[in-house]
Amino acid sequence: MFRFPLGIVIGDRYDDCDYGEAVLAVGLIDQFGRGNCPSGKSSVAFGAANTASGKHSTVTGGSINHASGQDSSVSGGAYNAASGQDSSVSGGVYNTGAGQRSSVTGGDSNQASGQDSSVSGGAYNAASGT
Repeated sequence: MFRFPLGIVIGDRYDDCDYGEAVLAVGLIDQFGRGNCPSGKSSVAFGAANTASGKHSTVTGGSINHASGQDSSVSGGAYNAASGQDSSVSGGVYNTGAGQRSSVTGGDSNQASGQDSSVSGGAYNAASGT
């Protein structure tokens, strides 16, 4: 068995990242000098210029995505953010899962800001209730 208590970087190490404990980063520095940054404890960042700063958060693809909520995830796309605890964004562009346990499954510029709210796609949709 191998143990890596600080984490593993496959590809380029991003010097501007304050890597968390027990993290995994996979990817290269992009043409603008940005890399993946799993700074949350036990977080994962794959793709290009993605950030996983929430504890146990994951970004598993795409570019310039952010998972800052605890246990949050972004699966792909670009410019997406999962900031609510247990929130998820599955893809698309410019989508935000800000409410606790909220989800956005794709599309463009959608926002799920209410607790337990969901937007299933489309463009410029918002779910703010509980």
